[in-house]
Amino acid sequence: MKKYKSIGKLLAVSFFTAVIASACTEDAMDKVNKNPNNPQDAPAKFLITDLGVSTAFSTVGGDFSLYSSVYMEHETGIGNQLYRAEVRSGEPTIATTYNNAWISVYANIKNAKIAINKCQEDPLEIGNVVTEAIARILLAYNGAVVADVFGDTPFSETGILNPDGTPTYMQPKIDSQESIYKEVMQNLDNAITLLKDGTATDEGLSGAVGSKDLIYGSNARTQAGLWLKTAYALKARYTMRLLNKSDNKTTDLQNILTYVSKSFTNPNEECKLDIYDGDSQLNPLWAFSYSRNSLAASESLIDKFVARNDPRAPQAFTDPEGEQATKVESINVAPNGTPQELQYYYGMSMISWAMTAPTQLISYHEIKFLEAEALCRLGGRNDDAKAALKDAVVAAFANLKNSVASAADNWLGGNADFLSDAVAETYFEDEVAPLFDANPLKETMIQKYLAFFGASGESLEAYNDYRRMKGANENLVELKNPLNSNKFPLRFGYGADDVLANVAIKEAFGDGQYVYSEPVWWAGGSR
Repeated sequence: MKKYKSIGKLLAVSFFTAVIASACTEDAMDKVNKNPNNPQDAPAKFLITDLGVSTAFSTVGGDFSLYSSVYMEHETGIGNQLYRAEVRSGEPTIATTYNNAWISVYANIKNAKIAINKCQEDPLEIGNVVTEAIARILLAYNGAVVADVFGDTPFSETGILNPDGTPTYMQPKIDSQESIYKEVMQNLDNAITLLKDGTATDEGLSGAVGSKDLIYGSNARTQAGLWLKTAYALKARYTMRLLNKSDNKTTDLQNILTYVSKSFTNPNEECKLDIYDGDSQLNPLWAFSYSRNSLAASESLIDKFVARNDPRAPQAFTDPEGEQATKVESINVAPNGTPQELQYYYGMSMISWAMTAPTQLISYHEIKFLEAEALCRLGGRNDDAKAALKDAVVAAFANLKNSVASAADNWLGGNADFLSDAVAETYFEDEVAPLFDANPLKETMIQKYLAFFGASGESLEAYNDYRRMKGANENLVELKNPLNSNKFPLRFGYGADDVLANVAIKEAFGDGQYVYSEPVWWAGGSR
């Protein structure tokens, strides 16, 4: 009887609930199963927050740079997946290797396109030209990265949404690297137009992006101008990237100099994410090193430092006990391509423990290296090229000093005094200048390679430079991994999510071995 009484009560409650529900307004019912703390829409300025942070942390500071640091011998992989990448055992050719980075970078592309669309079509957003310009610059940035690492890859059909928020294209087509770069450059040109010589302001009803931009938003007065300088900096980078495909190299090299002149004038203007506090916000390389400890001091890199009496070795490295090195012999360097898979056996880079070092989207020292390279390639202006190179080297020392100081102050102890401006200038005059005089372009590119060692996420750019030079048959930077003779990764493989879900990507990926044989388009390949 109790059972039936219970059922009777349930029926009564159900009837009562139905009566109440019939009296509810349609608006009230629309709120059922909606989480007010997880909105499905947001003003574009809030998308800029996530877009800027994710671009810096994941696209720049994440797996793309991490694996590039191994391939470019800024680090030696001695644990887990980075060891397998080091010894070319599966990792460079399997679809899961870069899947996390694949997901992140395509999420950035989607968010950038949403923000641009909102600024163009949403009545509350129309007039927010600074917000749109930032979104276009970051769309260009992420678009260039996917083109650089994957070659031909989806872009034009990614991040396109239906009115209900679902993807318009469930299996976006593969675009050519060349066509992606045309969109990259067009987005930068559009951003430059929107920013109006740095005087633009957001006028939309939803309000200005302001401090929601965590890269330049701390000062609204300079925000548009600094993003304008970033757009020109990226135009310089990407024009140099495409130099092998140029119809008129002289014109393009002169254009690079023009773009550089409109870009950063000092390191305070460079485009970087500088929010890491050593507490809730941590440099991504530190976070990886703390959790995995899979990198060791690269023999190839340290040999280059030693050959130049470069003060970055030994003190930018630790011995196996974690103490700042005082001599090269105490580091116990890890041989490239043939290390033992052992933790705490080799020394490490100090920068692996730089908790608060910023992530560089594009740095002042990179701009000065681009200027020096352009001048070298144009010829006849070696004094100007040498001056630009000196500025680049001094700025690169300062950037590394910041990272080493972060590691020393927050984690390891030691100091970064060996990287002062005075030390950098003496090093340049005594060691770099004679080598530059003997071969200006070669020393410029070697110094750029050395400068991109660090906690700032610049190893990917070293990887791009190396492949660009390789495509031009320029052997300016020598790598030592013996496996490079037939197993240097000429590109990254597509992410597993779309290898499984997109027929076109599955077919293009095949068994993954193409990464060893097919350079990307701008490096002399066909896709």
